[in-house]
Amino acid sequence: MNQVQSKYIIHEHTMALIPARSIEYDTVVMEQDKKVHVRKTPLEIIKAACYNEWYTYDGRRRAVSHHTNFHKKVPIPINAEKGIFFFPTRSPSHFETIWLSYKHIIQTIEISRKPAQTKIVFYNGAQIVVPISSHILRRQMERTFECMWRMGGGMDSLDILKHS
Repeated sequence: MNQVQSKYIIHEHTMALIPARSIEYDTVVMEQDKKVHVRKTPLEIIKAACYNEWYTYDGRRRAVSHHTNFHKKVPIPINAEKGIFFFPTRSPSHFETIWLSYKHIIQTIEISRKPAQTKIVFYNGAQIVVPISSHILRRQMERTFECMWRMGGGMDSLDILKHS
């Protein structure tokens, strides 16, 4: 098993924060080349990443809501200049919520409708299955893209769309 970390800082290679049902750790962080086990919940990691960039999670959330009119499952810009935008698959307070980095996703594939399951394919070839519908996942990605566009950050991520 990987070594368990007490904290984690989101960066350009962070692809997903997946809640874990483990005594030893609370989150499995998927990076481009490895998985990291962390003793913080995905939401705690998101909040710490906001603080690391001199913002608060609540401030980021309120600002995005103000400019986009999104009030639920709000995308969170961690670092707009580097194109680091994460979005939740469910309400951030729900235990099962997975946080995904927009810029790492190349494709979503519906596996089943009942129960809702969607496969996410990342640019590095890694894949995960999330327990939400492909429609909801695509909507979350559209909302995150709108947030990116309105902030003017992560514009290099727009090039990604040309290749997908």
